[in-house]
Amino acid sequence: MSEYEQVVEAILAIPKFTKEKHDFSVLRTYLAALGNPEQGRRVIHVAGTNGKGSVCHMISGILQKAGRKVGEFYSPHLVRMNERLRVNGREIRDRQLVLGYKETERIRKERNLPQLTFFELLFVIALWFFREEEAEDIVLETGLGGRLDATSSIPADLFVITQIGMDHEEYLGDTLEKIAGEKAGIITSDAPVVFHTGREEADRVIRARAEVYGCSAVVNAGEVKLHEQENTPLGIDFSFQNDYDMYDHVFLPTGALYQVDNSITAITAAAFLLPELPKEDMKRLVKEALAGFAWEGRLESVRPGVYLDGAHNPSAARVLAGSIQRLYAMGDWKESQLVFGASGDKNIREVLKELCTFPWDRIILTRYQGTRSASVEELRRLIREICPKIGADEKRLVLADTPEDVLQYINIPGPEEQDGGDIFTVITGSLYLVGEFKRIYQDDQF
Repeated sequence: MSEYEQVVEAILAIPKFTKEKHDFSVLRTYLAALGNPEQGRRVIHVAGTNGKGSVCHMISGILQKAGRKVGEFYSPHLVRMNERLRVNGREIRDRQLVLGYKETERIRKERNLPQLTFFELLFVIALWFFREEEAEDIVLETGLGGRLDATSSIPADLFVITQIGMDHEEYLGDTLEKIAGEKAGIITSDAPVVFHTGREEADRVIRARAEVYGCSAVVNAGEVKLHEQENTPLGIDFSFQNDYDMYDHVFLPTGALYQVDNSITAITAAAFLLPELPKEDMKRLVKEALAGFAWEGRLESVRPGVYLDGAHNPSAARVLAGSIQRLYAMGDWKESQLVFGASGDKNIREVLKELCTFPWDRIILTRYQGTRSASVEELRRLIREICPKIGADEKRLVLADTPEDVLQYINIPGPEEQDGGDIFTVITGSLYLVGEFKRIYQDDQF
């Protein structure tokens, strides 16, 4: 086993989810011992239930087009841990991850500090990495919630809050207002706030938090006028107007309708980050950045007609279902199939209700590796309740113990095939499941 593999194994052995969090003083002690690598860099902090990773990636892309060097911190990863830590889109190298881990371990042992949690450790390594690479800006995706998240341990220059819905209720609360309160917890100074939650009750919570801190600007990116939206097989062309400007014909090379809202959020945020740019230059940068946008695991086409999406809560499943309807209507398919696997602690029933608004010809149930994955028997019971016609038909409802087993049931075109065959396939329900299919795809097992 290589040194890199040993480090990854050690990090993965640290618990990922815990209600017990360290006081920020522990994190700040580590950062101080590293010379506070976040200082001297502009920090953009993004929280939300859905869309925060996409918005981070879009903001980063716009800043890069403006010539900025951008550190990016994401959660979770799909295939390799390195995906979480990037500078200008390039993942941290294996040797750098090893060095960053050794630095934090040295500090822990020398100062007899508590062991950082999984997420805290990667966050500290990320900030060390960004300094090593001389990043000018840092875009942080919150891991869980916001108020107690490790990413809130350092000051931010801009706060961004994306779509909010019910998820992680056992950690964040059982009402939308409570969840919004945890997300709004990233607001810890008078820096500007950009939000686009899609829910009025969440908006009120964010405005109240921003008022407490006297934020210099509080902008609802959802308060725009969408003038035009054209959906084509190549992507989405849309135009919108906000209080500041008009954006004509912004093109997104994706079939995911929900990325329009995410784009508007990112564009609104970017206006605070590049105030010196003339309006026309800003529009050009935005269009160039979004025209090249691609984000793994979000209605990602891995083969013609085969899409991966990590929709794992009801609100994400709802917007995914709308995109599925659009994509299917634009194709010449003879059959549709849903491949589904989910974590047992999620609201699987409501997720399936949303996904089953589409008339699937076949549903294939599976599970990912790990103790959190729901069993295929539990999923079958829910399908029989929610989609009784499919649930009662053995030919239309298929059980597969692993993602590898799924491959024997579905006809997925090879990488050299361009027409996509006759089958429209969506693989969703969990980012962990998507990650396993990504790994299979990258290993050319399709």
